[in-house]
Amino acid sequence: MVDSALELEVLNRIKTEAKKNGCTEKEVIQAYIQKMNHENKEEFHKIPPEERIVFVPQCLRQSDCKAPLGEHGYICQHCNPECQVHLITEAADKLGYKGVYILPGGSMAQKIIDFSKPHAILGIACEKEALLGGLLLKKLGIVGRGILLFRDGCVNTLVKVADVLKILGLNLNRRKDKHL
Repeated sequence: MVDSALELEVLNRIKTEAKKNGCTEKEVIQAYIQKMNHENKEEFHKIPPEERIVFVPQCLRQSDCKAPLGEHGYICQHCNPECQVHLITEAADKLGYKGVYILPGGSMAQKIIDFSKPHAILGIACEKEALLGGLLLKKLGIVGRGILLFRDGCVNTLVKVADVLKILGLNLNRRKDKHL
């Protein structure tokens, strides 16, 4: 994981930058994620899907989700075709991704990276988790892209699924599968 001293230093720098530039911490983190995404866009898409994984936060699960918790996170049961987790998991599976991991917390990320040995990761997260995840990937030399939650909090969160599918590599203009 990212060293907690480094984490604290980065968060303090963000507070300082935000205060100095008259913006919020959230805006500084969003700018960092946008910069990381821009820098990694081409390299991410050069890496074949079978060498990429997706991290999905457990907070995207619906309140009645039946996914059991396994060794590497929750396991989607595909019980609701409208569920965001189902849509993302199904798309990644169809595209041949190495795996989709529904994380109960960011601390499981390192364990999954050690297990799956991906060359690239698409992470869906709130601002702080995306920042820490980006720092971890940079430290490990893994190409990362991030999608920030549209509505965050620890339950009933939302992501723009179309944005996720686009980064996964699904061409939305040519799709034939109506329910994706």
